[in-house]
Amino acid sequence: MALDKYTIGQRYGTALFDLATEQGTVDTVFADVMALQQVFADTPTLGSVLTNATLTLEQKQPILTSLQQGATVSVKNLLQMVFDYGRMNEMPFILAAFVQRYDQVNGIVHAKVTSAVPLTSEQQQALSTQLATRLGAKQIEIKNTVDETVIGGLIVEANNLVIDGSIRKRLAQVQQLLLG
Repeated sequence: MALDKYTIGQRYGTALFDLATEQGTVDTVFADVMALQQVFADTPTLGSVLTNATLTLEQKQPILTSLQQGATVSVKNLLQMVFDYGRMNEMPFILAAFVQRYDQVNGIVHAKVTSAVPLTSEQQQALSTQLATRLGAKQIEIKNTVDETVIGGLIVEANNLVIDGSIRKRLAQVQQLLLG
């Protein structure tokens, strides 16, 4: 039975995190993973190119070598193993699983905050402090999205939790009360 990309990502990403923890190189490996995530985000077809059978090994090797350049031994070995097993399409999932594990261990929560206008840095800091307390996190990283239909207030999405404090929602509630 073939494994899906998410399962493969979880297995390899967790294994890389556990190895980095054992070797005491988590932060260095994290930096490499973030750099690789950016490369795969900038070049979405990279995994397909390195997995595709139309290119020869000699044509693929320079690309792999450039990905490995400057990386820690653990990341170089991961790249080589994933390449050898023909799973380069799964690299974004592997990298995401590593980052997810890193965030979990370090108490980092990513929150998507939707507002009618962009939040100032002071507002983001205050919200981050409140969310950290509410969610029991050490650090909250906020990604602010502007949606004028919110009218006012905020919609916060973090840790599978949605807090809708928007005026749009309150108006909808008032409408429901009036319509009975």
